[in-house]
Amino acid sequence: MKLISFLMALFFLVTGIHAQTIQGKLVDNRQQAIEYANIVLQQADSTFVKGVTSDGKGKFRFDKVTQGDYRLVISNIGFQTLYIDLQGFHRSTDLGTLVMEEVSQQLGEVSVTASNVISSADKKMVFPNQKQVNASANGVDLLRNLMIPTLQVNPIANSINTTDGGSVQLCINGRKASQNEVMALQPSEILRVEMEEDPGVLYGDAAMAVNYVVRRYEMGGSLGYNGQQSVKSLFGRHNANGKLNFGKSEVSFYYNAENQIFDEMWSVRNEIFLFEDGKAYHRVVKTNPHNMKKLTHNGGLTYNLQDGNNYMLNVSFGLQNLNLPNYVEKGELFTQEYPNSITLREDWVHGRSSSPYLDVYFQKNLKNKQFFAINAVGTYMDTYNRSRYQEFLADEAIVDYYSAVKGKKYSLITEGIYEKGFDNGGKLTSGIKHTQSYTNNGYEGTLNYQTQMRQANTYGYAEYRGKLGKLNYRFGMGVTRSWFKQEGQEDYETWSLNPQFNFNYKFDKHWSASLTGGLNTMNPSLSQLSAVDQLTDSLQISRGNPLLKPYDSWNSNFRLNYNKGKVNIGFFGKYNHRENPIMPYIYRENGKFIHSYANHDRFQNLNVGMNVRVGMLWDILQLSGSISNDTRWSRGINYNHHHNSLGWSLEAAMLYKKFVFSARYQKNTDYLFGENFTTGEVMHYIALQYRIKQLNVGLMMLNPFEDDYCRNENNLNQYAGNTFEYHIDDSARMIWATLSWNFSFGRDYKSGSKRMNNSDTDSGVM
Repeated sequence: MKLISFLMALFFLVTGIHAQTIQGKLVDNRQQAIEYANIVLQQADSTFVKGVTSDGKGKFRFDKVTQGDYRLVISNIGFQTLYIDLQGFHRSTDLGTLVMEEVSQQLGEVSVTASNVISSADKKMVFPNQKQVNASANGVDLLRNLMIPTLQVNPIANSINTTDGGSVQLCINGRKASQNEVMALQPSEILRVEMEEDPGVLYGDAAMAVNYVVRRYEMGGSLGYNGQQSVKSLFGRHNANGKLNFGKSEVSFYYNAENQIFDEMWSVRNEIFLFEDGKAYHRVVKTNPHNMKKLTHNGGLTYNLQDGNNYMLNVSFGLQNLNLPNYVEKGELFTQEYPNSITLREDWVHGRSSSPYLDVYFQKNLKNKQFFAINAVGTYMDTYNRSRYQEFLADEAIVDYYSAVKGKKYSLITEGIYEKGFDNGGKLTSGIKHTQSYTNNGYEGTLNYQTQMRQANTYGYAEYRGKLGKLNYRFGMGVTRSWFKQEGQEDYETWSLNPQFNFNYKFDKHWSASLTGGLNTMNPSLSQLSAVDQLTDSLQISRGNPLLKPYDSWNSNFRLNYNKGKVNIGFFGKYNHRENPIMPYIYRENGKFIHSYANHDRFQNLNVGMNVRVGMLWDILQLSGSISNDTRWSRGINYNHHHNSLGWSLEAAMLYKKFVFSARYQKNTDYLFGENFTTGEVMHYIALQYRIKQLNVGLMMLNPFEDDYCRNENNLNQYAGNTFEYHIDDSARMIWATLSWNFSFGRDYKSGSKRMNNSDTDSGVM
């Protein structure tokens, strides 16, 4: 009997060591807490384990849950039942805030697959499992390990795009955020990732909004470091971040340093010039192997003050610095008609830019489901570029061009938004955004200019979201005013309407479809508008065009998704039509070839394809792949081009204990815009990571099957066409060492959710 008692005590002791908690909060679509909801914890075979009800604040909690596979069944009268599968549960999990749909606004069954994905008609929520968290170094890395079919994450550039090339707006707790802020996130703090395709007028032309829902601290803080360093060259990226919480306040910082240093680069350009008299000139330009150095430093300091759900104040100060030290490109040029008559050439460039900014944001929740927020961002850009181009014949300089550009730009971006929720679940969002900028640029050297430019853009919008049975719908309208004035020239003003719509339909718990359309106004940049000449070489000149006008860009997207268990399949079609788009323009003038911009006839792009995700298989393996066909039509003032290309990718990730092995092979579709053509990049990598407590170390080889990394670009112009290929030796079989360290202390804290994040990156320098 004593032996049995001892064994039972030992059993409960051992199981208790591994007992963890599961908690969360339930709200309706108006963010009101749902109390007295039934939450049942089941085993994977539907065997009942235990049950609880949500409290007056919508919170629930299960204590002493042992390791295993579970399902949560959450139900309440008047709401759609929610199912959440927790496969491989073995650590305390906070599900964060979960939204339950009202039956009267039912979208069909909302379910969670074994891959921890909640799918509804208009949004997906992905809950990272412990293996994916342990395998990740930061927020971007976690997104890569989640292997979301519609997203493409570049582990070298840490860039995020949709599989069809669309832009992605990153958010943290509902506010717009920068890539540097996402890089500063600790994976253990991320509760879930929410994705909304075609998110609406508030996000401009973004194809998708990705929102990280993260834990918040009351006291304490965190420190972190993420680094990538090539062992073949001095190419590396390093990020340090930290935060400190006290009472209602939070102070955070980040610092990011990127050194793009390549030891051996070279290029070959074949050019054909057709002069006004009908004579043709065939020129070959070759560069000797040379190095390239580009240094980028970004940093920011943020203060956040929040009083519960009442109000929030966020103030950020940051500095962005770019330095291109003495880049020297030497080589030779000759004509195909006279290959033995060689002219030596030298192209020297040095540039730097510094851009401090101040960002002030305030939001407040009002009575009767109302909300408003205001944002103001002031930016100053100081740019200094120097360049010199020389051609030598018999040690004598026959061409010698020098240019020094000093640019100063001041800009102010202000935005305000207002939201009103209704009892039927609908929501009205309206806002206005105004950008005012002033640029003063001085050009000295072979040519001398002084330019002053003023630009103002105003965008007002309103959008209504609602539900009708299984249908989610959204209608929006924006109005854009564009104004531009360059000293010595007449100003211009244009107005345009920007309608948008979105329909999402949930057929059943597996199938859903969406259709989106929208008209955006695209404004010329200040550098494109600048009426100055920059001498490229003895035959070519770069010139802005102050007569450029804004143009309309129509985007429409159709998606059909299938989600069952561990399989997710998506079919998509994307169409873009631009009327009178601003595209590069080459024309002849007095024996020279002018590279400028113009409003051309039209541009069209059709991209269709599918993506697939499978996993996790056997609790260790994830697979992902995509294929797409891209067709482009580019019709200009004096040309008409058409091109079709195929792109595809395959990716696998194996997560075993503390090891992560991943591999990817990707062939991008070709790019055609105007008369500029670029072959799709081929990129592949293999990577191995290992986690040691708070440390995550790894090795990655980029392009392991390539002896030479080569890119090809063409210009199809009839007067100054060319083929260009450039080689970067360091990008072939490049080995990366990765290291991340994250340390945190304190407890959960609600720090607020900023809804806007504006910035200005257009220096206005040509």
